[in-house]
Amino acid sequence: MMKALVNKKTTKQASETEISVNHQKLIDATIETIAKRGLADTTIAHVAKRAKVSQGYANFRFKSKDNLLISSLQYLSDEYKKSWQKIFEEKNIDPIDRIIRIIQNDFSSKIANRNKISVWIAFYSEVKFRPSYLAICQRQDEIYSQQMEKLVSEINNIANQKEFTPKEVSETYHSMVDGLWQRILFDPKIYTNEFCKNLVLKYFKSIYVNEDRFA
Repeated sequence: MMKALVNKKTTKQASETEISVNHQKLIDATIETIAKRGLADTTIAHVAKRAKVSQGYANFRFKSKDNLLISSLQYLSDEYKKSWQKIFEEKNIDPIDRIIRIIQNDFSSKIANRNKISVWIAFYSEVKFRPSYLAICQRQDEIYSQQMEKLVSEINNIANQKEFTPKEVSETYHSMVDGLWQRILFDPKIYTNEFCKNLVLKYFKSIYVNEDRFA
């Protein structure tokens, strides 16, 4: 009896693992397909083929194309939030090192790669999906901005910087990230991740001139 229960539990765990793996394959394939085809021309059939998962399973899992597309955006939003939230919550790190890590994260190849940027821009630009974009991303963007302003305020106090307010520095940074991500997508030969990261570091160096870590 015990052996039967163990085998049943093991079979269930294996099934759940397979579901999780196939789910992630479909999400990854959706991101790649949106980057290649755009939202309108992406279909469940395209995604299933790229993911090497049966179309029947994809239909069963997501029910509709829109659910599949929105799930990919939710995945990216959650992934991004986890990446910066971890840095903001990290203990025993001074404000300068923390903001440098935020910048490094925002321009890392994992976060700022062309496929993922394509998805962000596609959802933001498409009227039909803009409400979904706002519902998924707006609150997280607000939290990120609040955290960033608080961090910049700490740096301003340390550096005795009074010319620019925390909000001005933070909003300028966010605008730079948005613009440079688009440059990474549309002009990757010049606007590499490293090039963009260094541009942002120079921006902070121009404000905090005595802080060599921004050099």
